[in-house]
This record gives sequence, structure tokens and C-alpha cells, in this order.
Amino acid sequence: MKRGLQLLPRVLRFGRQENGSAVAELAILVPFLLIMLGAVAELGRFFETYTTVAKATRSASRYLSNHTYSPEEQDKAKNLAICGKLSCGTERLVKGLEKTNVCIEYQFPPDSAKPETVTVRIPATAGDCGAPLQFAPIFNIGALLQNSFSLVLPISPSTTMYYMLDS
Repeated sequence: MKRGLQLLPRVLRFGRQENGSAVAELAILVPFLLIMLGAVAELGRFFETYTTVAKATRSASRYLSNHTYSPEEQDKAKNLAICGKLSCGTERLVKGLEKTNVCIEYQFPPDSAKPETVTVRIPATAGDCGAPLQFAPIFNIGALLQNSFSLVLPISPSTTMYYMLDS
């Protein structure tokens, strides 16, 4: 009986000790922190890609608003949208951006051969004028969760400008 009374204070002291609790809390929080870090990184990459493509469509639309309505100028504008120059090689502003992703549309007023506006856009869905541009994230969350969840999103900015030439 005396030995049991000596053991009781030791057990109580052991229950009050907090050694190792910080490590246990860290082990619980690290997966959440890593997921949040990955989400912020992917969100940043998405907005960078969207902004780059939006600026490219704006640049191409501005170019077409000040140049003649011809297939050669449309080809140069597509080059401007995909690589930032009037003639492209293999370099791209955004990975996966090709000429098939860029749509150029002119709006003509009734009874006029001169366009009123020019629109350069990246379509959101396949079909009407070109192929959509898909943002592919680095982290494959579907594989991590073992299901078909995907963060592949379409990027589809559009810019419309008035046609400035009087020809």
C-alpha cells in the first residue's frame, strides 16, 4: 500500500508535464500549412498567367485597331498575342499558347465596309473560333486525394477596341 502511495505523485506529475506538446502541435499543423502554401502559390501562378494573356490580347487588339483590315495584319496580331513580337519563333509568353487559341473578330456597322471595333479573345470553350487555353496547376490535388478532382481552369480574357483607321 505504501508503494502505491509513492507512485501516485509520480503519475500526477507526469500528467502535468508539457514536454513534447509543441512537436505534437507542429505535426498536426504542418499538413494544413503546406496545403495553404500550395494553394497560394497556385493562385498566384493563375493570376500571373491570366494577366499575361490579358495584356497580350490588349496588345494585339491595339495593334489591329491601328492597322489595315487584312489577313497579314491579323497574323502579325496573333504573333503579338502569343509571343509578344510581330514574328514568332518557338518562344511563348505563356506555355501552351498557340495561334489556334487566339480569336480575332471585327464588328461592322450596317452598310459599311470599315470595321467599327476589333476584338481579340481567347475562347473559354472549344468550337466557335479556336481552342481554349487551359491553366494546368503544378500540384495535382486529385492524385493526392485519390479522386478525379482537378484544378485545370480555362483562361479566356477578351479585349475590344475601336477601329481607328478611316480607310
